[in-house]
Amino acid sequence: MKQVSLFFPLLLLLAACESKKPEQQSAAGADTLAYTIKGDSVHSQLCVRPDSLCARAQFTYPVFEGNQVLTDSLLRHAVAASGYLDNPDATAAQAKASPTQVVQDFVKDFDTFIADQRKRFPNEPVMGSAWETDIRTQVLHQTPQLIAAATLTYNYSGGAHPNTNLVYVNLTPKGHQLTLNELFKPGYEKTLAATAEKLFRTQEGLKAGDPYGEKYFFENNAFALNDNFSIRPEGLLFRYNPYEIKAYAEGPTELLIPYAELKSIINTDGVLKSFVK
Repeated sequence: MKQVSLFFPLLLLLAACESKKPEQQSAAGADTLAYTIKGDSVHSQLCVRPDSLCARAQFTYPVFEGNQVLTDSLLRHAVAASGYLDNPDATAAQAKASPTQVVQDFVKDFDTFIADQRKRFPNEPVMGSAWETDIRTQVLHQTPQLIAAATLTYNYSGGAHPNTNLVYVNLTPKGHQLTLNELFKPGYEKTLAATAEKLFRTQEGLKAGDPYGEKYFFENNAFALNDNFSIRPEGLLFRYNPYEIKAYAEGPTELLIPYAELKSIINTDGVLKSFVK
């Protein structure tokens, strides 16, 4: 099916990151924290047609053995990354929602939609399509100072097409989310931006000075990095999800910045020191 074509390649990417024990190897060396993958799944009880007009929601995530603080921190990020809090009326309680509540609320919205259609049009067949959300949080790799993870969200609740987003997060074993300010020396911004734009233009086939034009959605036609990045053994990987800097049809855009390009600004006391040769 065309509407899920972007989702399954990403699932294959995350599938390699399954439950691991400390003695197993990750991309950056031995995993230091063991975890298991758990999940919550809900189906609507008001399905009009189980195969085509129903709702299904699932949320899978890692639970770290003996480290509830890290698990909770990752889940808070995963819930936000899933889009659950995108509603401007989201409450403080929703910000602390569990995966169970996230999937239950998705199906509840479908049930409300079906009940409303039946009430408004009692003599008409209920029209619509299947609703589905699939949220998967996975550990990508670990070092003693870093847990690099990602949350992949596929969501369809009617409309022209589904939405698929991948959001990265980089945590310490104590659950602290690492920022660019902690990875680089003070005043790094201009060097990072210039390096990133040079690589981006090369990747996109643009010459220096060429305007970004209507194809790109950069504010004021000026390149900008976002804060959706993953600390990888080979460099920092930034990701722009669909609609962020290009039209939906263009899909996502990822930009890898090798550490060799960033040596002059890397904080040698930070977590990147183990990756820099």
